[in-house]
Amino acid sequence: MAKLNPQEIEAFARDGFVKPSYRLPPADRELLHALTDRLIAANGHMEPDEPKASPHVPGSGTQGLNSEPDWLRIATHPDIVEMVADLVGPDIVLWGSTLFHKPPGMGRIVPWHRDGRYWPIKPLTTTSVWIAVEETTLENGCLRILQGSHNAREIGRHYRDHGDGVTIPETLEPSEYDEADAVDVTLQAGEMVIFDVYSAHGSLGNFSDTRRVGYALRFMPATSHYDHHDVPIADSRGSAHHTRPLLLVHGEDRSGGRNDFTIGHPTA
Repeated sequence: MAKLNPQEIEAFARDGFVKPSYRLPPADRELLHALTDRLIAANGHMEPDEPKASPHVPGSGTQGLNSEPDWLRIATHPDIVEMVADLVGPDIVLWGSTLFHKPPGMGRIVPWHRDGRYWPIKPLTTTSVWIAVEETTLENGCLRILQGSHNAREIGRHYRDHGDGVTIPETLEPSEYDEADAVDVTLQAGEMVIFDVYSAHGSLGNFSDTRRVGYALRFMPATSHYDHHDVPIADSRGSAHHTRPLLLVHGEDRSGGRNDFTIGHPTA
């Protein structure tokens, strides 16, 4: 099983993110690449850069996403779950996954934001694992993270930007961050970055001739409650947080029965 070393754990606590030395094995990289190609091809009814939510549970959500069960093999990969356990403890719930796709020449940015602005998790403790399906570079719009922006443990003030130049509307107020703290997280296929829910992040547009695709997994400690009935922002494109299926992937549910593991799971 993969483990984070002490230096990586320290980096996560200090910076709000860590790029592990671990990389998905070749067979898993090939599977993820093939799943991505098929998912994009099978969902031509969606905008090309629209985030595709929860492909690991086919039939979940409100997007009408055409998916397949093998996404779950990546979402619950034992090496990834073990690394998350090093950071949040042994009891872990996978509450979502999203495929992010920036086609070549797609100039829209993902503005600086904190994901907790959207998420109905109480207390707000969760960790994202962002896996590069293919190489992510400065030119094709790699993920950017504001180093140390998690330390205040605050979501910060956001405003809604519905302009055509952004992929998501929630945008941090300029007074909330210093661009000098930005770190460009370039990754090879199968490499990943793990970041805290309070870490502000975003990305630039893709002005290259290669696509940029990443698969993000969302894990919370099973002591937290994912409240499907109290979604902070319900109308954000592709979010459907009130339908997100929960999966216990490690240890036990410690929420005192508050987490609902039936919502979002298709019955047929």
